[in-house]
Amino acid sequence: MSWKTFTPEELVKIRQNPYVKSATAHMIRFTSLFKEEFWEQIERGMKPTDIIRSMGFDPEVLGESRISGIAQHIREQAESGTGFRDVRQTTLLNEGLHKPLPPSKALLHMQHEIAYLKQEMEFIKKIILADREARRKCSSKPGQTSSSESSKK
Repeated sequence: MSWKTFTPEELVKIRQNPYVKSATAHMIRFTSLFKEEFWEQIERGMKPTDIIRSMGFDPEVLGESRISGIAQHIREQAESGTGFRDVRQTTLLNEGLHKPLPPSKALLHMQHEIAYLKQEMEFIKKIILADREARRKCSSKPGQTSSSESSKK
């Protein structure tokens, strides 16, 4: 999906829109107010192109694929339950900060983690039982010495 690059004239007009947080030749960051109003109108059944036009943008300048992407990102933010933000939330894995998942994905993630932990627990139990069995067999054989005793000789 290749998005159109904005001309300097288009960029000036885009930046003048009160719904724009920032804009470059390749990207527009919208305010949270834009996202809230866009989502309300989507829920009322309006088409994304009509919403964009009603909010002061030229759909021809933005292009179909960008408008589609805007609608998708706003839908994801709305369904995430974390509200609308002016900028993207970054994930800093090294510092232990994670992007919150939408509730449906969070549930699937937890179910997967529980299944994995159950498998891990069963594996640990088998290792412990195998170790006990091996120790029992070693200690029950008469005349066998442990490796530490044979090294002393």
